[in-house]
Amino acid sequence: MINISNLTHRIDNVPILEDINLSLQTSQVIALIGPNGAGKSTLFSLMSRLVPLQSGSVSFDEHDIRHSDSQTLAKTVAMLAQDNHIQGRLRVEELLMFGRYPYHQGRPTEEDKQQVQSVISRFELAPLADRYLSTLSGGQRQRVLIAMIVCQDTPYILLDEPLNNLDMYHAGKLMRALRSLAHQDSKTVVIVLHDINQAAQFADTVVMMKQGKIIHTDHPTAVLTRDNIYALFGVDVTVLEHHGRPVIVDTISTADI
Repeated sequence: MINISNLTHRIDNVPILEDINLSLQTSQVIALIGPNGAGKSTLFSLMSRLVPLQSGSVSFDEHDIRHSDSQTLAKTVAMLAQDNHIQGRLRVEELLMFGRYPYHQGRPTEEDKQQVQSVISRFELAPLADRYLSTLSGGQRQRVLIAMIVCQDTPYILLDEPLNNLDMYHAGKLMRALRSLAHQDSKTVVIVLHDINQAAQFADTVVMMKQGKIIHTDHPTAVLTRDNIYALFGVDVTVLEHHGRPVIVDTISTADI
């Protein structure tokens, strides 16, 4: 269970988040959506301890992030922010092994090696395993970084805009992999998304944010309605249905063509 209580955050006395309260169940994909400036990435940064809490609390199961030590949290929560500047001459397989560091502490075991190979297979990275990070495209690098986070094998995974630089095939493949991690491996995956249709198709819970507040939290079919989307983005849409999931289509008038 993720519990967020009375979370408020200000920058230069400007409110970014106001009285955020959330209780989120485990073993699901949770999508944070909202317009630019809604506070999604700030909430992500607070949950992942990239930014210290000013007020309120965040806990993953019994682990309150304000009081838990770094080694405990490293085995509880894995996170990938939007901006990553991993330096050094590393091969892909070496980077994935780095994701196992909270367990092997610099002395990889056979179990660590098996975990890395399993993730390489799961994310279709075998053709890249021996390549240096510096030789990868933006999309390839993004896939590798996410695979490194999965190698950490934590019950909670936080991803900020994980679909950046990914083409349609790999974006869909990644979202299916994340859903598999949640439903088959009992991971809880929290993702910040701008692609509302990816949230509609793959999330179990959608959290709508606007102006630093939570305005709706529920299953995509309940949250992603025409009225809610207009209130959130100011865009008139048509909401269709495909296999029991909403599909959002921007409504274009003849005057716009």
